[in-house]
Amino acid sequence: MKISVTYLVTILKYGYPPAPRDDFASLEYLSKLGFHYLEMEGLGVRHAAGLRNNLAEYKKALADNGIHVHNFCAVDPDLTSLDAGKRRKAYDFFMQMADVGCELGAETLHLASYAPPVEYVGRKPYQLDGQYEFGGRSRLRIPEDFSWRRVWDTVVESCGFCAEYGKKVGKLVIMEPRVDEVICSVDSMIRLLDDVGSDYLKANFDTGHFSAQRENVCLALEKLKGRYANIHIADNDPADTRHVPLGEGTIDWDEFFRVLARHGYDGYLGLDLGAKDDAQLEDWLNRSRDRVAELAGTHGLSVSW
Repeated sequence: MKISVTYLVTILKYGYPPAPRDDFASLEYLSKLGFHYLEMEGLGVRHAAGLRNNLAEYKKALADNGIHVHNFCAVDPDLTSLDAGKRRKAYDFFMQMADVGCELGAETLHLASYAPPVEYVGRKPYQLDGQYEFGGRSRLRIPEDFSWRRVWDTVVESCGFCAEYGKKVGKLVIMEPRVDEVICSVDSMIRLLDDVGSDYLKANFDTGHFSAQRENVCLALEKLKGRYANIHIADNDPADTRHVPLGEGTIDWDEFFRVLARHGYDGYLGLDLGAKDDAQLEDWLNRSRDRVAELAGTHGLSVSW
């Protein structure tokens, strides 16, 4: 297995979304910490344009810092918009970002299902407005014309489109579960995979979000056996949605790695830690990396980073 870091590191250090110069600084930072595997994102139209327009510089910076982008996410909530016109534009954006991911050498292309189209009292989850927050605190009101079936069918259609494009370019497409979004639980993930029915759509297994949903993380992993193609790893106490270092939450990590070994998983484990400041972030990354290596070794799994 390979220990990577998620794009959350860059977001927490430099803002949401970051500028190209921030991406380059983040690559240098991760290289100094000894990490060589990274997930990247195109965070909306403006950030994505900066990435596309500076693609040669990104590729050079990655090579100079010895970092491989293994997973790339096109972030656009309109991918699941009920407005067909907005969705078509989002499909074009996804294809452009998928091509960028291919240029960067990513093995997988990443999706989210986004918050359902209800009315939010206060802040809506995961907004691209400069401040990143995990879900879990939103209050909402159900509109009179709300139809869950319509929402679900739209997500299935969108994921089917993305999976077909993934097939065209030879990349797996993976869906991340997130608190407060359409796909938030292991059973909603299974239903999505069943309804889309594509070998090119898999789960991105996220320990922190599943735990925050009060899933038994080890049982969730077993339920998705053979159906996940990447892992985000963080501890969590389901009293809240915080993503903390391994050992500071309630997840049974010994059993988790025992199940991973039984599944024969040899992919990526992306450290996905919601630290509050730079010093805490570095400490959490180092401690969690070392804990993952220790647990993997206990169960006969080799890791690199």
